[in-house]
Amino acid sequence: MKKFGHPRVVVGIDDSLTGLAAIRTAVAEARRRMLPLYAVRSRTTAIACVDSTTITTAFLDALGSVPTDIEIETAVSFLPVRDALCTAAADPRDLLVVGCSGKGFWHTLWSGSVAHAVMRRARCPVLAVPVPEMARVVHRPHGWRRRGQWDPIRQLEAERPEFQGRPYSGI
Repeated sequence: MKKFGHPRVVVGIDDSLTGLAAIRTAVAEARRRMLPLYAVRSRTTAIACVDSTTITTAFLDALGSVPTDIEIETAVSFLPVRDALCTAAADPRDLLVVGCSGKGFWHTLWSGSVAHAVMRRARCPVLAVPVPEMARVVHRPHGWRRRGQWDPIRQLEAERPEFQGRPYSGI
């Protein structure tokens, strides 16, 4: 593949629901701005095999096919995600598209947030894609509850009447 110049739309490739939403948004922005798309996948030591087929699979999951109406360049980086994205979008004319995890304050505090790190370090505009509704339902927090307020046995008995009255023998 040939190397594209700047400006371009840069997106990080991830197979999570938020990552797939970022891919859809990046493709839409590349079409709207009539710019090439630069798709970057970070390969860290925890990921055994990452290649261009992983990126193609992510496009298939997000869009159903790889877009043919825009030019796409793919790259696999050995840098951490935030560094790979900031390096790829080094020109001020680029647009960097990232997904927000939406896992909450405590998760961001302890694990860090790629979107926050990229927004602090990027030299170009950053488009942060909000969490899709499906991901919000999957990761819905239980909220702050006092000890003893949530009883899984009572919840099981309420949801499945056939278990009512049976002594609990463990699972």
